Amino acid sequence: MVSSIIGRYLLSREYITSEQLYSLLLEKRKIHVRLGLIAVAEGLMTQAQADEVYNYQSRVDKRFGELAVDKGYLTEWEVESLLEKQGNAYLAFAQALSSQNVMPFEQLERYMEEFQSEYHLTLPDMEDLKSNDVDRILPICIPMGDNQYLHIAGIALRTLVRFVDGELCPKTAYFSGRLEAESGAIVHMDGEQCVSCGIVGKAEAFGLLARILGGEEQAQEDDGALKATGELVSCIAGIYVKSLGQSGVSLEQGPVRCFGEMSTVTAEKILVLPIHVMGEEIRFLIAPGSGMEILTPAQEH
Repeated sequence: MVSSIIGRYLLSREYITSEQLYSLLLEKRKIHVRLGLIAVAEGLMTQAQADEVYNYQSRVDKRFGELAVDKGYLTEWEVESLLEKQGNAYLAFAQALSSQNVMPFEQLERYMEEFQSEYHLTLPDMEDLKSNDVDRILPICIPMGDNQYLHIAGIALRTLVRFVDGELCPKTAYFSGRLEAESGAIVHMDGEQCVSCGIVGKAEAFGLLARILGGEEQAQEDDGALKATGELVSCIAGIYVKSLGQSGVSLEQGPVRCFGEMSTVTAEKILVLPIHVMGEEIRFLIAPGSGMEILTPAQEH
């Protein structure tokens, strides 16, 4: 997820091309981050020291950490700590940038300082972003501070990451009382803390969801895209209802309502979280209270 967030920022500033971003995200999935890159990122070694160890490693049958300890650049404790961080998604993306000769790590870090300044983020915010942890990244995207929004959106993002796209990109959320959408699916949950949630977007985005979730056969059905989207929304709502039930809060999930033509979704206050999924944008909606309504063009006139 962090790779896509940062990658799209670099793309928007024309530091990389769309072709490079696509290639980087593909390579990043296969990367086991090199220990030297993590050591440089943590400030434990300089790039020159890491390059020296890599060069020496090409001539001897020893691990990077062993050689760095032998040369006095790292302690054994530091090596153990670095090994625990080799699954870091941010550093995997940085390594992909370096291995494809797009930019060195130092240049990426300079661009990250620009990113931090432009979005008014703190150093802890940047650490949360680089963690690639949904629960740590979401408060940056949803700064409204409402636990209900964060809870439902967290379930939605984790579900999308698990079943649709591990490199999705959430954007900054906003509030709206009404928004137009070409297609979508929403569900209402009634009870002690009634709330509605849903996914809306263009037909192309839902066709993509149908291909990923149900295969080409479902995607080719007339209602396949809406069916797949409805199932996804139902899954998110079901997990939310169950999680609240475990803490003693009673909610009952209603039927999913789908629409496949340009309509307007309305509510007193809707939190809209835009998400880029596999190159398409969808919007995840959350509306506390009595729920969202779908108005077709005919109903609005």
